[in-house]
Amino acid sequence: MAELQVHGDTVTIALSIAEKIEALHPDVTIPRSAITGAREVPDGLEEVHGLRMPGTGFPGVILVGTFREPDRTTFAVCHGQRPAIVLDVAGQPYDRIVVTVDAPDAALAALG
Repeated sequence: MAELQVHGDTVTIALSIAEKIEALHPDVTIPRSAITGAREVPDGLEEVHGLRMPGTGFPGVILVGTFREPDRTTFAVCHGQRPAIVLDVAGQPYDRIVVTVDAPDAALAALG
């Protein structure tokens, strides 16, 4: 499962080897200053919309990779209908990052 890592001025979505293959993408690192909002949602899969380009998707089961809509691009690492963190981001290749995590409250606390 992907891990949200906070290191000083950066936040990294550290992917497992399997997730790197599913996403066709390496880990994602962004500056903390680029995060304009962060929230917990009960089901990460519900937050992911658009065309998968590239990535892996089985609706209701797994959505991993880049998802494009006309007005935004989302990077998602969502496994199952589980709680997730949604990061709204500015000035980066992605407008949003959605990641299922075991402890969303702890992840939000780490972000400050």
